[in-house]
Amino acid sequence: MLDAAGLPRGPDGTRFKVFHDYMPYGETYQQLGAYTRQALSTIGIGVTLRAQDVPTWFKRTYTNRDFDFMSNGMSHSFDPTVGVQRLYWSKNFKPGVPFSNGSGYSNPEVDRLLEAAAIESDPAKRRELFYAFQVIVATDLPDINLVTGPNLTIVNRKVRDHTTTIDGPSANFADVWLQS
Repeated sequence: MLDAAGLPRGPDGTRFKVFHDYMPYGETYQQLGAYTRQALSTIGIGVTLRAQDVPTWFKRTYTNRDFDFMSNGMSHSFDPTVGVQRLYWSKNFKPGVPFSNGSGYSNPEVDRLLEAAAIESDPAKRRELFYAFQVIVATDLPDINLVTGPNLTIVNRKVRDHTTTIDGPSANFADVWLQS
């Protein structure tokens, strides 16, 4: 497909080169960067990893928009309107604001679905809106989700209904109670 797109391999086997700014929050992102570099090299894309401190990474990626691609960590939070919407809603493309719509993605239908889901009170209708949203972003692919980290929680036999969903400790604690 890269050949057909007019991006043939050069004499050194490389089609083109890009910078990958990985999130400087630990070894996991550095390893993801190394893996991504290796994987893309097999199809002729040269990747230069840029390691930097946290403030430099935020400024480079979210303020200056000086990156080819980056790896980042995001959380869906306790509700898609809080956690997911910020990543894909065009009105949340805010240079200088970390963990906003960093890709600059804009799709009017996605905006409409997210805005409708945010105020929908019927759970079944809300699920349908988010499903339609997912179909579109899975096709448009503004972000590629590569890794899911573990969700950890703590346990105490007296604490009941604490971790009942995948949200774990990020969940709503409205139903948590202590057994006497």
